Amino acid sequence: MNRFRKFFKYFNKNKNSFYRYSCLSFLVGILELFGVALTYPFIMKLLSKKTVTSWIDSPVLIGIFIIVLFLLKNIFMIFYTYLQAKFTKNVEAEVKLSFMRYFLTTSYQETSKIPLAKKENILGFLIPNIISNYIMRLLNLNVNFFIFSLISLFLIVKFPIATLVTLIFAILLIGVQNCIFKPQIAKISKKLSEASTLFNQRSNEAIINLKGVKVSNNEKFFYDNYKSAIHNFFKYDQETLFLNTIPPFVTEPFIIILLFILLSVISIENFSQPDRLIASFAVIVSAIFRLSPTISRIQVNLNGINSVTPLVDEILSLCEEFNISKIEEPQNKIYYSLKQQLELRNINFGYEKDKLVLKNINLTIKKGEFIGIAGLSGAGKTTLIDIIAGLYKPTSGEILTDNQIINTPLKIGYIPQEFAVINSSIKDNVTFGSKDINEALVIEALKKAQLYDFIKNNFKDGINSNPFIDSSGLSQGQKQRLVLARALYTNPDILILDEATASLDLKTEDGICNVLKDLKGDKTIIAVAHRLSTIKFADRIVFMKNAEIIDIASFDELLKNNSDFRELVNLSSITNQS
Repeated sequence: MNRFRKFFKYFNKNKNSFYRYSCLSFLVGILELFGVALTYPFIMKLLSKKTVTSWIDSPVLIGIFIIVLFLLKNIFMIFYTYLQAKFTKNVEAEVKLSFMRYFLTTSYQETSKIPLAKKENILGFLIPNIISNYIMRLLNLNVNFFIFSLISLFLIVKFPIATLVTLIFAILLIGVQNCIFKPQIAKISKKLSEASTLFNQRSNEAIINLKGVKVSNNEKFFYDNYKSAIHNFFKYDQETLFLNTIPPFVTEPFIIILLFILLSVISIENFSQPDRLIASFAVIVSAIFRLSPTISRIQVNLNGINSVTPLVDEILSLCEEFNISKIEEPQNKIYYSLKQQLELRNINFGYEKDKLVLKNINLTIKKGEFIGIAGLSGAGKTTLIDIIAGLYKPTSGEILTDNQIINTPLKIGYIPQEFAVINSSIKDNVTFGSKDINEALVIEALKKAQLYDFIKNNFKDGINSNPFIDSSGLSQGQKQRLVLARALYTNPDILILDEATASLDLKTEDGICNVLKDLKGDKTIIAVAHRLSTIKFADRIVFMKNAEIIDIASFDELLKNNSDFRELVNLSSITNQS
């Protein structure tokens, strides 16, 4: 019960609906009760030796009423099942949206600590399992509990001794099964969640790195890893399904025994009254016919609930850790427009408290300036631009915009090394979820990225074409230009490129460099480059080493005066020639 209260404390939008459906469950129990209870007068009317003088006294009327009652009950159950499905999917949507809000609105610094496999496990495994095996089974448990209780109450009134013996037997049967299955199912459930996370991880490793896997001829290694993970996951899933199928087979023979006990006791009590004996037999058979699957379903639902209690605890723990109830809906941001300069003053940053990856960073970037960032791997280049982009907050130091601390974000166009192109139209790829779509600005951004002519000449629907459906697709360089157009579409104050040309051929890289040359002076450009040719024409190059800025100067000045930079140029096979 405590889990239930905590769950709906975080996700209370559908809490009242749960109670309404529980009330409807009671109505289902009432209809089942009448269906069983009316069997007795129906049989008594059939066996009565009195002459039927009116159709009102005819057993046919009671029979018709019973049939109509069962038909109404089944129609109501169809309607109830529809409402139940709608309710559970609404709850599932509410929970998933809550976690997606957290992933999207919480700082990147926090959400980046959560592995992709764990995020997928939360949205794709934990939440669906909790809804289907906890929330839905609680509703089903309510229905079957009311059916069991009301029919049992009727039998106690009608056949007190026989029913009490039966109830004690049934409750012991459910209790013993619960004691046997609960610890086993809970143990398997926890392993199932861990296996699901590993399964997602192995899947991501194979699919995301597919090109590298094939080039290195390591298909078998990644296939075997995936195979092991999926078999491990299905092993625990299979055990859970198996344990949930056992209750009906355990319950059925005991129900037959109960039926014989009931019939024996009633036979002794009504031996001298054949009419009552036959009618009582009919009621008992009818009741057992309804109670047998009800008891099985109660046990199956209890097993299902027990199987997800570790998962419910896990999701509630995440709700507390993420403070999920305080996460607000994402809003379109209001940006501050850069007027003069951006300044980083005495910035220090570490992913871990005792290990700084940026030390005493001081840097002033003027509006319209092209800044290159260079250095060996591990120098802190990407972390520096992540700080500038607002993805991470400095451990210490200040970031000043136009000589003041501004809490409002700057409008930034970001082009990562690993970029994502969505399976939709070129226009959708450029606008990338922007609220207001302006086709003229889309075309302008594509022109600046030097991609529009190619699109116009190769796609009959132009920017409304889906390049992944309407043709063989786009080359890597064209995709890079598409992402560049996306970054330019919102007319950002600062354009950031993080190793954006690292995976491109020299010709394509030269094309991107020409685009940057054209944008120079119009946009503030900050580019991290593995290939120094990308930033050769930058106004200034920030040279980093061991998490610090060692030097800031033009390409030629650094080449002349800085031996470390000169070595980096030699390693990059870049000369001082234009």
